[in-house]
Amino acid sequence: MGRQFLYMKLKPFLFSALLAVGALTLGLAVSRPPTAGGHRAPLLVIGIDGGEWRVIHQLWSEGKLPNLKSLASRGVTASLHTAYNSSPVIWTTIATGVVPEVHGITDFVVATPKGDVPISSEVRKVPALWNMLTRTGRRVAVLGWWGSWPAEDVNGVVYSDRALLDLPSRVSPPSALPGFLTELQQADADPGLFGDGEERRDRVMARAAAHRAGEGYDLILLYFRSTDIVSHFNWKFFEPEKFEDVDPRELVAKRGEVPRIYEAVDQEIGRILAAAPPMANVLVVSDHGFHAAPREDIKAQVNMDAILERLGYLSHKGGAVDFSRTVLYTYATPDFQRTKDLRFALAGREPGGRIRPEERDRIREKFEVDLATVTNDRGEPVFTVRDAHPRRGDEGDLVAVVHLASLTPVLRVSGQPFPPALLSLTRISGTHTPSTHGILLAAGPDIDPKADLSEIRVHDLTPTILYGLGLPVAEDFAGQPRTQLFNAEFRRTHPLRTIPSWGMRPKGGAARTSPADADLLNELRSLGYIR
Repeated sequence: MGRQFLYMKLKPFLFSALLAVGALTLGLAVSRPPTAGGHRAPLLVIGIDGGEWRVIHQLWSEGKLPNLKSLASRGVTASLHTAYNSSPVIWTTIATGVVPEVHGITDFVVATPKGDVPISSEVRKVPALWNMLTRTGRRVAVLGWWGSWPAEDVNGVVYSDRALLDLPSRVSPPSALPGFLTELQQADADPGLFGDGEERRDRVMARAAAHRAGEGYDLILLYFRSTDIVSHFNWKFFEPEKFEDVDPRELVAKRGEVPRIYEAVDQEIGRILAAAPPMANVLVVSDHGFHAAPREDIKAQVNMDAILERLGYLSHKGGAVDFSRTVLYTYATPDFQRTKDLRFALAGREPGGRIRPEERDRIREKFEVDLATVTNDRGEPVFTVRDAHPRRGDEGDLVAVVHLASLTPVLRVSGQPFPPALLSLTRISGTHTPSTHGILLAAGPDIDPKADLSEIRVHDLTPTILYGLGLPVAEDFAGQPRTQLFNAEFRRTHPLRTIPSWGMRPKGGAARTSPADADLLNELRSLGYIR
């Protein structure tokens, strides 16, 4: 402990000028008495993206989610008032205690001279909870938190939100990587109720939390994201009465998807609680809730090049369009746009082009007939053709219009399945707004089950967590510490202490790029988060 104090005295630049280093080093790291077992009572903070009370209450009525039910029965529950309607913005607010204009994460992406890139930890301008605990000699584990890549150097461990990607700084310290890969293998061998993709990341983060629950960490921050994604894509099967024309076959196949992901999270929470010491306090929160979208929003990546090649209108040579053998080609068309600009390979315009201007009407008539053979799995055409209109922003000679509502996961050409035609198809039926409030459950030996948490906000979580750990609350936080969450004995032995500020990060605000950015941006587009 003495070495930690000396380190903080030798490194005063870690604090803002407003932070009294002497008071911090003398008081904070020893402010909370150890338990009889030699450790402070740990705090487990479990974030469930998009957690919605209506889902939880319905599943409780069916006898499901026993671990969340146990926490509620011995603790306290409330609606957590949200803000901002953007998950990385809200989760960063939850972890920093300040508003987006101060912490610097204001959207899913940040603009750079080379285009938008997904937000990263280096964009954050202020310390997060894991930095605050590190400064005071506390041990912290950060597992999957949104915007935690690149993983920061902390007194503990960080498995970043990009830990499953082969990137530098995906975990911290670097020596933790072999252990993470072992935990990933173990999680893959026993997936529980989770699937792949984001669900794979959630299950390894949950298993890592269970492994660390009894290892003397002061704070464990665990984040589940897959609840949000599954709810976006499958809400109409959870509340089919809110939508028209729900396919009965899809309803049978997918009605259990939203309940399944909640049960998967509940199962992992059970593992963590079983591994945690009896004196652990537990806080479960969500950034926002969920409800049915006004109408289903369909996002698709149609591979028009593959379709044109299959129909005999497009040829490539060496990865480029071979205009000498091409009739039509796509031009300046983003992947997710519902209209596809097409141009003729005209003689005298395209290099090597051989189509004469007088041939265009005949080619268009034939192309419309051929394109009508591209259908969904019910035999319905999914394209029409119209003239290009420069005033609409069209840049081609013709425009192929994709009928999004007619798309099915596999498209056909002349009745035969043609999987390359469709790169991705998502139907977003669940959504949220800045007033779709989230959930809060808290239980533990220091928690008051009768606490009045009405109107508690996402801004209040950092000051409340710091108070629960015996650390000072900054006066420049946007929220207030909800000291009433803790019982009278805790409040008696832990008077609230404040400091002016936890300061700013010396190098915060810079964007960080990675080889995974393109895939991450496509994922955000498929969810409708960015255009």
